Amino acid sequence: MRSIRVELAVYLSIAIVCIIGLLSFLSYQSTADELGELYDANLQHLAETIIGSDQLASLATRYDPAKHSIPSKMRGEQDYLIQLQQQGKVIYQSHQRAFDVDTVRVGLSTQWANQKRWQVFVAKRGDTICVVAQDFKLRQRTIREVAIHLIIPQLLIVPFLILGALLVIRKTFKPLLALSSEIDIRRADQLTPLTIAQPPDELKPIIQALNGWMQRVSNAIAMQKRFTGDAAHELRTPVTALKLQISAMQHGDKAELDHCLQQAQGGVARMERLVHQLLTLAKVDPDARQQEMQSVHLNPLVIKVLNDLGPLYRKKQLDIGFTRADEVTMMGLQDEVEVLLNNLIVNAIHYTPVHGVINLSLTALADGLRFEVEDSGPGIDPDALEKVFDRFYRVEQSEIMGSGLGLAIVKEIALKHQASVRLENKPSHSGLIVIFEYRVHSSQ
Repeated sequence: MRSIRVELAVYLSIAIVCIIGLLSFLSYQSTADELGELYDANLQHLAETIIGSDQLASLATRYDPAKHSIPSKMRGEQDYLIQLQQQGKVIYQSHQRAFDVDTVRVGLSTQWANQKRWQVFVAKRGDTICVVAQDFKLRQRTIREVAIHLIIPQLLIVPFLILGALLVIRKTFKPLLALSSEIDIRRADQLTPLTIAQPPDELKPIIQALNGWMQRVSNAIAMQKRFTGDAAHELRTPVTALKLQISAMQHGDKAELDHCLQQAQGGVARMERLVHQLLTLAKVDPDARQQEMQSVHLNPLVIKVLNDLGPLYRKKQLDIGFTRADEVTMMGLQDEVEVLLNNLIVNAIHYTPVHGVINLSLTALADGLRFEVEDSGPGIDPDALEKVFDRFYRVEQSEIMGSGLGLAIVKEIALKHQASVRLENKPSHSGLIVIFEYRVHSSQ
């Protein structure tokens, strides 16, 4: 199982070890270089002190510069080899003769003598030459010990840094663990917003996204419950009527049988239409998953709908006119826009009397379009102009046997496309105007 906390802890630990290791290495190198320079300076100082001494004449008998010139802090393990030559004659040597003074160059150098490597400084003043040498191996060991003592505290702090990093990681992940715990203990039907006290900025988008998702799920569940309840309520009446008609057919004469059969067929047709519209309404639910919008050409789509509805309006001998613009398009789902146009025109056909008139007009706007359907029907009570968009709402005293879903579907499609639809009674109080308006939004 992959754990971000474990990975973060491992990566931070590796980073800490690498950084402290690099710093320790650089500190070691810097300390070693500085100590080396210090020892070299000490060699030079010792050589120049000796060669400038007024007591050179007595060195052979009693003066030991190796003991008197070395600082007390270095005197312990430092072993200096000192040779003095004056007028070509060796006047002092602290060890068995190791260097041929005439062959050693003046200044600082590294020489081999007595099977040892020495760091050597040669000072010359007149006919006097002073050689001060230091065992290179002993010198390097001392430098190494001092440098290691300096970097040990840096290395010892590594475990504490790692422990501190682990504590910080644990504290940082507390809000995430709290969020996980709150989600884990929730019931399946508990869709209230998540509340985390003082969440970090990085966690806020996740909480907002989860709350938004739960709100959408809650809305979908509520809509599903309402849809199921409405569907059950609306289907109960035709099903009951159909059962009564079937029962009457079992006991009636032929004339009554034919009448009941005709009514049953009408009831089945109404139920079929109701089920079809219920499925359409569920399909165009604005909270449903959004599909990719595309450019929809309205002129050919209106003509297609009119051709499909030809038998219906010709049966009532209606006069339908269509005033169109040159080129009108909108961003949307063509199938749903076709359903919207179909429902608007079908609604006008149903409520327009025989030999009536229906006028359709499509107008291009500067930032969208307007589609109007004007019929010559009875119109609607002003108090019901908004209610007709509610699901299963039917206009009182209407002779049309509808499901009350046609305009509800239109409303849902309009909302999904960020458009608007409204009804207006004609000034003559005879007929209705349905206005669908679509505006281009910046997000499109």
